[in-house]
Amino acid sequence: MSNRQYTIPDEIIASNRQRFVNVVIDYVARLGLTFVIGMIAAMIGVLTGNEEILIFFQNITRIQELTIGLVVLLLYYNVFEIFFGTTVGKLMTKTVVVDEYGEKPTANAVLIRSLCRLIPFEFFSFFGTPCVGWHDSLSKTYVVNKEDLRISKELFHSFEQIGENPEAL
Repeated sequence: MSNRQYTIPDEIIASNRQRFVNVVIDYVARLGLTFVIGMIAAMIGVLTGNEEILIFFQNITRIQELTIGLVVLLLYYNVFEIFFGTTVGKLMTKTVVVDEYGEKPTANAVLIRSLCRLIPFEFFSFFGTPCVGWHDSLSKTYVVNKEDLRISKELFHSFEQIGENPEAL
């Protein structure tokens, strides 16, 4: 049996177009999540008679708004990618986050990936081929086409099995 390990080939990495669509859809999903969280907090304030919550949202500063946005960003990507290996945007483009061996990344890798999204100008790291941003390279993860990954791994493992039929001996 060979001890070769499957690794991600460049041709299954998601395209710049897919990555851009992922960003747009995930941004809209995060806005929706932020709105829902705000509505729930406001309802809790109304139901409990806690006017401080309502006053907070009426007088929110830009710094507080940005902080809430960053917390939602980290929650969104960590929850979706740790538990499902995907996000709403990736579901729509049929892509998935994997490690360098084509497996679901560890929670640690996803945490690093999410924190790297906070690097200023990280968006510009996508100008290149293959489409790999800093949050991908620093966490050793890839966004790949889900079906292409399945086929690529299947093909790799079928070649690995050639000549391994013990009954033939």
